[in-house]
Amino acid sequence: MMFWVPQSGDIGLGVSILSYNGSVQFSVIADSRLCPDPGAIIAGFAPEFERLVLMLSMTPRDYALDPAADPEDWAARLFA
Repeated sequence: MMFWVPQSGDIGLGVSILSYNGSVQFSVIADSRLCPDPGAIIAGFAPEFERLVLMLSMTPRDYALDPAADPEDWAARLFA
């Protein structure tokens, strides 16, 4: 399956995330004058997802399920 984020003439960068049937796909479309190397954006996805998985794995379950919990506070404590 392939998809693209809708673009118009005045949008320089579009990022799409599609989750389907147990997988997640990303796409980036960019105006080459504004973003000559969209692959650099894609290259940053994996390390950031690894950080997210690490953060979630270290988050106490009760805290993660608390609607009043401040995710920025928890992230600051984890990655300080």
